[in-house]
Amino acid sequence: MSLKFANKKKLALYIFLACISACGNVVIAYVTKIMLNSAQYHRGSLKQLILIAALGAALLIVIMFLNFAYRYLRSDITRDINLKLKEKTITYLIAQQNDSQKDGLNLMTNDLKQIESLKITNELMIISEIAAFAISILVGLINSWLLTIIFVIATIIPGFIQKFFIKDIQDKSAIWEKQNAEYTQAAVDAINGSKTTMLYDAQIPVISYVAKQAKQMENALRALNYTQGAISTLIITIADIFSFIIPFLVGAILMFNGQIGAGTLVMIVQLSNDFINPITMIFDQLNQIRSTKPIWDKIQKAINFNNKNENAANPSFNQLSVEKLTYTVDDKAILKNVSFTVNANEKVLLMAPSGFGKTTLLRLLIGQLQPTSGSIIIDQQNVTGNWQKSHNYFGYINQKPFMFDRSLHFNLTLGKKYSEEDLNEAIKLAGLTELVKEKGLDYQIGQNGNNLSGGQIQRIEIARSILAKRPILLADEATSALDNELSLQIHQTLLKNSNFAVIEVAHKISHQEKEMFDRIIDLSK
Repeated sequence: MSLKFANKKKLALYIFLACISACGNVVIAYVTKIMLNSAQYHRGSLKQLILIAALGAALLIVIMFLNFAYRYLRSDITRDINLKLKEKTITYLIAQQNDSQKDGLNLMTNDLKQIESLKITNELMIISEIAAFAISILVGLINSWLLTIIFVIATIIPGFIQKFFIKDIQDKSAIWEKQNAEYTQAAVDAINGSKTTMLYDAQIPVISYVAKQAKQMENALRALNYTQGAISTLIITIADIFSFIIPFLVGAILMFNGQIGAGTLVMIVQLSNDFINPITMIFDQLNQIRSTKPIWDKIQKAINFNNKNENAANPSFNQLSVEKLTYTVDDKAILKNVSFTVNANEKVLLMAPSGFGKTTLLRLLIGQLQPTSGSIIIDQQNVTGNWQKSHNYFGYINQKPFMFDRSLHFNLTLGKKYSEEDLNEAIKLAGLTELVKEKGLDYQIGQNGNNLSGGQIQRIEIARSILAKRPILLADEATSALDNELSLQIHQTLLKNSNFAVIEVAHKISHQEKEMFDRIIDLSK
C-alpha cells in the first residue's frame, strides 16, 4: 500500500475530514426526513420547518469549508507520497548503474504517474468511501434497521461479480506496461538520434517506427481502458438492480403497511446512495489499483532497496593485487587468467588490442561485475565483485565522461560539498584554472558538455577524482579520442600527480606518453 509513505498525522487528519465530508449526505437525509414527516403528520409549524431548513443549510456550509481542507490535504498527501517514491526510485536506479535508459526513464515518468492516478489517489478515495458507507449505515440502522439491512445485503452482490475479472485486468495492464516502455524508448532514440537521422535521410523509417510503437501502446491502453470500463458498467448495472430497485420495493411495502413514514423511507433512500455508491466505487477503485500491480512490483524493488556504503570517505591503500582473473559470458572468455599488482602511487599502463576486454577489466576492479573466477585483493582484503567494498578506492576517467547539463561547479563537485581550498587545488592540478578564470564556476556547460572542448571535459573528470581523493585512478582509453597534443597534456596532468596510483588501459598511445609510466603490462601476452 502506497499510503504507508504518507505522513501519519496528515493521514489521521485526512481520515477525520473524510468522515466530516461524509456527513453532508446524512444532513440532507435527516433534514428531508424531519420536514417530510412534519408535513405528512402535520407536526410543528411553518416557522419550525424554515428553521430546520436553515439549520441544515448552515451545517452544509460548514461542511463545505471543511471540504476545502479535506481536498487540499488529499493533494498534499499525494504530493508527499510521490516525492518519497521518486526519491527511492531514482536512488535505486542510480545504484543499479544500468546503461539502458528505457526502463528507468519509463519508471520515473509514465509508471510513477500511473501509480499516482490509479493507486495513490484511489487508496485515498477508498478511505473516503469507507467513511461515507460506515456513517450512512450507522444512521440508517438507527432509523430503520430492517430496511437498512436489506439495502446492505443487496450491495454485497456486485462484489461477487468483479472478482472474476481481476486477472483479465492485470494481464492487459502488463501488456500496456510493456508497450508503453517500448514506445518511450523509441521516442527517446528518435529525439537523441535526430542528427544521425537527418544526416542519412532516414526520417521516414525512424518516424514510422515511433508511430508503430505508439500505435501498439495506444491499442494496449485502449484494451485496458475498455476492459475496466466494461466491468465497471456491468457492476454498476447489477448494483442498481439489487441495491436500489429491490430494496426500494421493500420500503414501499413497509410504508404501504404503515410500518414507516414517508420521511423515513426517503431518508433511507437518500442514505442508500452512500450504501450503493461507495461500494460500487470501491470495487472500481480496487480494479484500478490492481491494474498497477506490474508497475508496483517494479517500484517495490526500489522501495526495498537499501542504499549503504561500508567504506570510509577517503580510503588509502598499499597494494592492489589481481590474481588469475577470468570473466566469461555465454561460455566465451572475455578475460582469462589476468594477474598483476599495482603499488601505491605507481603509474601502470595496461596495453592490449581493441576488443580484448580492457573496459571489462576495469569494471571488475571497481566491483560492477562479478568475475567467473580469480580474485581482487586490496591490502589483504578480498573485494572481488563487491561494489560496496571496492568502488571508493577508485576514480574513473571514461573515454567519454558524462557531463550534466548544469554548471561547471556542479560538474566538478557533483553536488557534494568541498572546501574552497580543495576545489581550487583540484582545478589547478587538473589544468582548469584558465577555464574557470575565463568562464566562472557558474558557467553552464550545456547538454553532454557541448560548450566545452574534449580536453576540458577530460580535465573535469580528472578534477572529480582529485576532489574525491581516491587512491587509484582508472583511465579507460581516456585520450584515444583526443589529438596528440591534448593527449600529452592530459597524461602530464595524470602521471605527474603523486597523490594517486594510475591504471590506464589503452591500445594506442605515443612513445613519449609510454615513457611517463612506471610499468607497462601487455595483457595480450
